[in-house]
Amino acid sequence: MTASSADILQSIESERAALRAFIVLLEREQQILLTPDIDPLLGLAGEKTRMAETLSASATQRRQQFPAEPAAIEPWLKKNAPGTIGAWHDLLNLAAHASRLNRSNGELIQVRWRYNQQALHALIGASQQAAGLYGPNGQPSLVGSGRTLGSG
Repeated sequence: MTASSADILQSIESERAALRAFIVLLEREQQILLTPDIDPLLGLAGEKTRMAETLSASATQRRQQFPAEPAAIEPWLKKNAPGTIGAWHDLLNLAAHASRLNRSNGELIQVRWRYNQQALHALIGASQQAAGLYGPNGQPSLVGSGRTLGSG
């Protein structure tokens, strides 16, 4: 059974709506990643997972209606539902935009991760140096040349 042009358009529209909502989440994620407080990312992660599942279900539905080969979809649409070509192109553009945003957010996460790693290494190094500042009797034991301040 071949889907009608209206069914095909409805499927594309549904997927476009899901992609737009996903893009809004990715843009919100990017804004959070650009601020010092990233705590809101925890709540956003659940939303992002649910939205990814919605997108996956939309794509599965589309694959049941359209040819399996991506390169064959546009010719198939031109033949079977020519009024959907514009919506299809918009869907492809939205998917490319979402992909770019997701890649950009991944790069921001990597930068933040590297910064946190460097800060952690600095703190570990400082704590290891500080560990030698006090002797077993609890008195300051400064590591150095052994000279006291003011001695020449």
